[in-house]
Amino acid sequence: PQTAGYGLTLTAANTVIYYSNGYDLEKRIQSEDRAHRIGQKKSVTYVDILAEETVDEKIVKSLRKKINIASKVMGEELRSWI
Repeated sequence: PQTAGYGLTLTAANTVIYYSNGYDLEKRIQSEDRAHRIGQKKSVTYVDILAEETVDEKIVKSLRKKINIASKVMGEELRSWI
């Protein structure tokens, strides 16, 4: 997420693969938005590669909790990407 977080637009891609994540939800959302820009004509699929019982799994679970809380607080639809 940090690499594709800012200043990059990826509308030619319709699949985004994450092999590493951080705990920062804002950076994750920002990096996903790089593929969801004006000019994107296809739906975008996000894939997280992770192994069970690893730090990566804990990070993705943490991101899911954060987006659930944010959705409840902000009254937004639950985002299904994570």
